[in-house]
Amino acid sequence: MNFLRNKKAAILYLLFFGSAISHAQLITSTAMTPTQLVQNVLLGTGITATNITYTGAPLARGTFNGMASNLGLGTGVILCTGHISNAVGPNNNSSITNVNGFPGDADMNIITSPALSHDACILEFDFIPRSDTVKFRYIFGSEEYMEYVNSPPLPANVNDGFGFFISGPGILGPFSNNAKNIAVVPGTTLPVTMYNVSLNNNGQYYFDNGNGAGNGTAPDGATIQYDGFTVPFTAVTAVQCGQTYHIKIAIADAFDSADDSGVFLEAGSFSSSDDIVLTSNTFIAGQAALTDTLIYEGCGKARVHLRRTGTPCNLLYPDTVYYTIGGTATNGVDYTFIGDSVFYASTIDTASLLINVLPDLLIEGNETIVLNIIHSIPPSSITLTIIDNSTLSVNLNPDTTFNCPPSSLQLTASATGGTPPYQYAWTNATSNSSAATVFPLQTTTYKVTITDACGTTATDSMHVTVTSYTPLIAAASNDTTICYGEKATLRVNVSGGRAAYMYTWNPGASSFDSLIVNPTNTSTYTVTVTDQCGQSVSDNVTVTTHFIQSGFYFNQITNQNVQFNNVSTGATFYQWNFGDGSADSVSQELNPSHYFGHDGTFVVSLVVTNSQGCKDSIFQTLVILPDFYFYFPNTFSPNDDGKNDIFTGYGVGIKSFQMTIYNRWGELMYVTTDISKGWDGLYMGKEAEVGIYVCVFDLETFNKKELKKIGNVNLIR
Repeated sequence: MNFLRNKKAAILYLLFFGSAISHAQLITSTAMTPTQLVQNVLLGTGITATNITYTGAPLARGTFNGMASNLGLGTGVILCTGHISNAVGPNNNSSITNVNGFPGDADMNIITSPALSHDACILEFDFIPRSDTVKFRYIFGSEEYMEYVNSPPLPANVNDGFGFFISGPGILGPFSNNAKNIAVVPGTTLPVTMYNVSLNNNGQYYFDNGNGAGNGTAPDGATIQYDGFTVPFTAVTAVQCGQTYHIKIAIADAFDSADDSGVFLEAGSFSSSDDIVLTSNTFIAGQAALTDTLIYEGCGKARVHLRRTGTPCNLLYPDTVYYTIGGTATNGVDYTFIGDSVFYASTIDTASLLINVLPDLLIEGNETIVLNIIHSIPPSSITLTIIDNSTLSVNLNPDTTFNCPPSSLQLTASATGGTPPYQYAWTNATSNSSAATVFPLQTTTYKVTITDACGTTATDSMHVTVTSYTPLIAAASNDTTICYGEKATLRVNVSGGRAAYMYTWNPGASSFDSLIVNPTNTSTYTVTVTDQCGQSVSDNVTVTTHFIQSGFYFNQITNQNVQFNNVSTGATFYQWNFGDGSADSVSQELNPSHYFGHDGTFVVSLVVTNSQGCKDSIFQTLVILPDFYFYFPNTFSPNDDGKNDIFTGYGVGIKSFQMTIYNRWGELMYVTTDISKGWDGLYMGKEAEVGIYVCVFDLETFNKKELKKIGNVNLIR
């Protein structure tokens, strides 16, 4: 069964101060019964103990309080080979002894071998563990140090020791009931005896408390009588959860009953509970904070979570876990009062502890709350830090004056006190942080208001004076429209600022308040005006250019009948003039055709216009020949000299053609319908005779007029 830690503390307090034998700062008492020693003092969490028995002198067992001593343990049970009061300092007796006259113990004889044990003091009981591990903490001390500790080989006369014998399911050892001893030197299988832990052997675990020759006023020997003792040891062994085991705690003299030895068992350290993992999360004004261990006074709280880990068997039992509360903050004053334990119902693995920090309006510096799980192995603790919630304030830049407005001004708000994080709200500036960049063109007041995590606000302002300065304004010409090839004059009107002004046009090379442009495409021009204070403003003007271009080409259907093809761009209206003075010499068609009534040279013009009234024109010269003419030579010489070797007709306006050649006797010599293939002077593959031949030409014009031309041609070689 579990007893509340505060009840144990109260009982120990009454015993220590009601019926205690005390010297210096170690306090001992024999007031408790063996059952009380186990149930009220020794047992920690996760252990149920029954069948408690004790063998030994009544004065050899009891309780101790070493809180103000150099022992290394706070409170607990002491068992010794003499009288527990002999453990009380100062160390001013080199050989303190109390012979109880009790026999030794068979198991201890194995521990102290080859010497036999005497004055055995034995506390034993059955127990059921709630996890797969049991453990306890202890210190062994003796008056035998260091006079009777010799170098190897071990003497057969003195070797006082201590044993912690456990037996039960899964345990097989060399001691009675197949028990094993778990009180061993760390990292070895050596039992804890005077010889195995001393300055000579495993000295890192030994504390030399003097030889008893002094007056007990030195720091080492002022509180404990024993000449030496070990550092705190932890005994640990694996068990089966829920099974019944037997434990036998024994200490005895070896060889003789002289010079007392004792073992100090830490209160609550005999336990079988799983490790407790401590975590926390903190809140500011009800919202989760960024850190897990910082609490702000006045609007902060923390929730500490104690999670027990381990076997399912352990979780089947309800349990109470105790912790100590330390730190510089005062429980119930700096934060709402919290008890010293949490309770777990069966199957529940996590308990939570809520800590509300109380405002006291005092600047105390950071304070801490430290929670330590009692007897946790490994140690489990958590430290929470309380941050003073001092008065919230904010400071902005000092007021300032400018003759010319600055190009920019950096505002910085310095916040102190309150509870971070802060939120920033600016007036006449755009920012959500502690800094803002502004561009004061005229006298302006800037203000910042900060709000901390607790909802507290603070405000400061800054006044920026800009003397005799009105904002610079630049207005460029209105957007305009031009026809392709035209020019436009752009201007900018300026007011305010501080003259004289500098002008920059882009694109453009003007440094004046005007710019003449003739863009081929629609373009936007930017003018930037800078005054003597270095302030600059810009404006844009767009010049829209309407592109128009005239163009045409023509095809002569006949010499005099011409088709015109319009290739103008950007136009909506067309004006043609064919230049021949005829009644139909002008046209507004897109692609007109025109018949020139006579031959000659004519200048044809096309003037195009768009919807904005922009015009463009083009002129082309046409040479018009008669619509039909035909001729043929009267002589040819087919002698392959490359000159006049072929006879045919020539002309224009000819739709169809046939040439027939006869000799003087009317015999057909040659015929063709291809004007490009004439007579080469051959007849039936042989050269025709030199002489006069008759040629007949049958022609048809494109106007479907049929003509016949008859003549003579003289063939010479």
